[in-house]
Amino acid sequence: MGEFKDHSAKQVIREQWCMPLLKFIHDSLGCKLIYLGLPGPEAIDLLSWIDYIEQVIAFQCRDYPKPSSVSQSKARVQELEGKLRELERQGKIKTFAVYDGYIEEVILKGKDTNGNHFNQHDIVTIYNLDFCNGITAPLTVVDEKGNSRNFYKSEAIRKLLEIQRDISSSSRCKKFIMFLTIHSGFWFEEEKRFISQNQDKDIKQYINTLNKLNGWPKRIKLLKAYMYQIIRNFFCHCDFTPEFLPVLYYQGIGKEKENWLMHFTFIGSFNKQLSGLAPCFQNPQDFLDQKFLVIKNNKLGQIDINGVKEVDCPQDLVKAFENSQCYKQLWSKKR
Repeated sequence: MGEFKDHSAKQVIREQWCMPLLKFIHDSLGCKLIYLGLPGPEAIDLLSWIDYIEQVIAFQCRDYPKPSSVSQSKARVQELEGKLRELERQGKIKTFAVYDGYIEEVILKGKDTNGNHFNQHDIVTIYNLDFCNGITAPLTVVDEKGNSRNFYKSEAIRKLLEIQRDISSSSRCKKFIMFLTIHSGFWFEEEKRFISQNQDKDIKQYINTLNKLNGWPKRIKLLKAYMYQIIRNFFCHCDFTPEFLPVLYYQGIGKEKENWLMHFTFIGSFNKQLSGLAPCFQNPQDFLDQKFLVIKNNKLGQIDINGVKEVDCPQDLVKAFENSQCYKQLWSKKR
């Protein structure tokens, strides 16, 4: 979204982590995929995954991190449009749409900076939500009347799931993969509320095990638990059974020395129940106790955090998903 260039860690994530999973999703569904996300003007992720993609819904802000304005240069939006138009001309994708503005603003307002209304007519199979900052950092937007409103990325994720749930006229099954990258810096007030107000038994028990930790180990463990709770709730309340795959923790580029990012991977499967709440088959501890993946010498590895119970991450992530109850109950059979 901002002036962020490609670097080796992103290449490893894109090629060694995302690519095998995308190929698996593509082969399992038996069709090319619909992408929704933040590819950036260079569209590097899209170009790398183009063999598996059929349609693109993209978002591009003009002048990160400034509030959207028609007075700002549209060069970055036009650069992305040009790349996608060329892919369409070459027959590599069937169609595309580029929305001018921040994704949370466009999704929650329902229109972009130019007044174009957001439309999603078919099932998205790849969400690539590569955010520049924390999940709890608000985007403040001033409307035409001068009133301020805060938009949150978490709200946008929930809205996207609601849109996906409510699409009825599609030949595609409602199964998808969601990549979510956020800054590991935590909004302090939200962290305190998460610790003090949490009533979920499993999460509360997990938080208590982190008392011996301090600094970044505790911060990323808490953020992992926070993301598990809100994503599980969003998915299940929108009729999707979630599957949580291991989390990558890596250093980004930029002026800040502590520019550490977390890359989450969720798989969603439509599973409507009479109760109005889709089940989550995964044991919370199986996910929360997993070690973080890191990037060592351009390869995926694990990091050990002493003082807490941890288990190794699966070595073959596609096979790990195939062995999950989510796959066995909702993917191995045509639904």
